[in-house]
Amino acid sequence: MVAKLQSIDFKRAGYNMLEYKQVFIIGAPRSGTTFLASLLDKTAYGKPVETHFITKYYKKLDSYGDISRFDNFRSLVGDILKERPVQQWGLSLNVEDFYRSLPEGFDYKDVVNQILSLQKKDGNSAAWGDKTPHYIGDLDILLTLFPHASYIYIVRDGRDVALSLLEKNWGPNNIYECARYWAKLNQKIDLIHKMTEGGQLYSLTYEGLLDKTKSHIFSIYDFLGEQVSEEDVNALSSSVKNKNYGKWKSKMSEGDVHTFEAVAGRDLTRLGYEVIYPDAKIPLYKKNIYFMHTKFRRAYFLFYINIIDGFRIRFLGKPPFNE
Repeated sequence: MVAKLQSIDFKRAGYNMLEYKQVFIIGAPRSGTTFLASLLDKTAYGKPVETHFITKYYKKLDSYGDISRFDNFRSLVGDILKERPVQQWGLSLNVEDFYRSLPEGFDYKDVVNQILSLQKKDGNSAAWGDKTPHYIGDLDILLTLFPHASYIYIVRDGRDVALSLLEKNWGPNNIYECARYWAKLNQKIDLIHKMTEGGQLYSLTYEGLLDKTKSHIFSIYDFLGEQVSEEDVNALSSSVKNKNYGKWKSKMSEGDVHTFEAVAGRDLTRLGYEVIYPDAKIPLYKKNIYFMHTKFRRAYFLFYINIIDGFRIRFLGKPPFNE
């Protein structure tokens, strides 16, 4: 499979000799990962992108067999190139040249490193960043693949996250599922604390980032071993909307607050957020209603994304992936 845009001489570019380094921004969706990624634009990593494929294909790597065999390698890389986020990058990648460029005894990590290096505008950078939010649930896999990478974890009040998620058609579609989703993605707190203490992870809240943007920029760049000027910090932080949080207090109904806290109240408290209903509970019949609603909306979404959106992409020129 060949994606045609430009020709890359892998051997001359020396990709297999690069010392790669990675940074991962992790956190539940709608927690400020995109804004945080924009603040890294002046680093060697550039602005991190969403990949969505790294842990997905790691989990089913065995199904491809020995990827050192070209046929298996071609199948793996071909499937990765079909992923919507990867299609958006417009990579020019001759799979045979790519295969020959890899070092002897290469593994899946080497494949990922080169693909992510190629998506950068300079086309030959050993430093790359990823901001796929749901990777927080696969943090153990990322650490297996990239044990020396840097990680930045951002958390946001789950009730504000829920308000934002409910505006999207791709995520949880009722307050009960939003609460379960947010709580599930913030369960790795013990591992996060361990990584923070080991100097591998920088942790912050979305609210704190908005309140002290410049301070966090300096701290994050220092954490990554990068230099940043006062002028660049001012430019990077110019779009911040101070106090753009706590919207749930005025926009979320009392019933939805009660439901969210019944599901994720302990997680809110554990992460430093105050709760209104510490003893909230949800009747079984309401859980069943939420469950059926989720099943219906999920079926509709899959139909829309695979049939309707697929038709628009194939025949009407719609971009394959749009954040």
